[in-house]
Amino acid sequence: MAQLSIRPDVVALFADVDWYGHQDDPTRPYHRDGRPFTRAEHILLISITPEERTAGFAQMKREDDWLREVDAMRETFVALVRKYLAELPEGSVVGDAVAIMTAEDLAEYERLLPIVTAQDSLEYLAEHGQD
Repeated sequence: MAQLSIRPDVVALFADVDWYGHQDDPTRPYHRDGRPFTRAEHILLISITPEERTAGFAQMKREDDWLREVDAMRETFVALVRKYLAELPEGSVVGDAVAIMTAEDLAEYERLLPIVTAQDSLEYLAEHGQD
């Protein structure tokens, strides 16, 4: 049996489709950042195979799962900082809270900081991997 080839560029393109539509032209595909697909991208997109579509949906699920995980980490991060800010006088800043953290909380703060402040959480994950 011949092994089917999955084109990563097609999977990535499929995973970048704005599935919720675009007001300017609902019949035209758009990227999630609002850019319309070029003619070449549109032609590539309509050439997608069932296997590539399945891989694209799997990629979108991984991205959604990661974004939910990052949201949970952000909530944990904020709660951690607020716990210490509550002990400090009004007008205190995050640096003041960090200065009085326990070693354990400081380690958690330092672990979460690059994740929750990354410009693009998926890019951060790609660069740093998962532990």
